[in-house]
Amino acid sequence: MVAFGNDKNRRKNRPRESLLRAAVRSGERRRLVRRRVLTALGVLLGVPALAIGLAWGGHQAWLGMFAENPFFEIRRIDVTTDGMLGAADIQDYARVRPGLNLFAVRPQEIRAALLTVPVIADAQVGRRLPDGLVIEVAERIAVARLGRPGAGSTLAVDATGHVLGPSSVRISLPVIQGVRDVGLRPGDVVADPMLKEALAILDVCNDEKMRAVLSVATIGVGDDERIEVGLASGERVRLSRDRVRDKLWQLREMLIEARRQGLALATYDMTVDRNYVGRSAEAADAP
Repeated sequence: MVAFGNDKNRRKNRPRESLLRAAVRSGERRRLVRRRVLTALGVLLGVPALAIGLAWGGHQAWLGMFAENPFFEIRRIDVTTDGMLGAADIQDYARVRPGLNLFAVRPQEIRAALLTVPVIADAQVGRRLPDGLVIEVAERIAVARLGRPGAGSTLAVDATGHVLGPSSVRISLPVIQGVRDVGLRPGDVVADPMLKEALAILDVCNDEKMRAVLSVATIGVGDDERIEVGLASGERVRLSRDRVRDKLWQLREMLIEARRQGLALATYDMTVDRNYVGRSAEAADAP
């Protein structure tokens, strides 16, 4: 005999079994997703923590081996300069002293501090193991004084137009008059383009052959069209702005010839293209 009742019961149980298997599979998938999420979170949190730990450990090792090691205490600071600054002044500007740790100071920060000093054009800083610091300074050299009516202390400029303080001023320096910049302070760069013209004149006149004949005392740049040069020997020279170098060398020849002939010429007019004129004081004053 066939028991049809049992088959009927099995057919009724199949949907239940399918539902149970589906529920089991769904639970397994959720657990797998949770494990993957937790693993990813662990990696995301663990890698930065590991990096922080390594960095901290490396920093502590650096401190112990170098930055806090008394073996690297600065005992010598070798300072060289091509100018007038003293070694003690340069150390003060650099904010370094013996007793500091050689690896606790940063050469690039020392250099940056030195370059804030107006008279310093460039600086190089390096370590000399185990206990030495080396500082090399290139100073700006004053080539002229700035004549500023009504101003307080006298300022100077170097060949690039950088303003230097009163400590760089020497009475023997020529005076540049008529610069239009106001409120100049050490460390500034003169913006008046006429200053460049005056500095170009000084550059030519500082030639060894030129200095032997003419020495510049003053340069007036108040006029945009003409420059007036006063010589230490008393002559005054009017220059136009074109072909200045050629005119200055021609002026040298005129001065040599005038002095050879014993001519007392007071002014030279070199504002024309050619046929430059030298005049005596009486002729210059005549209408």
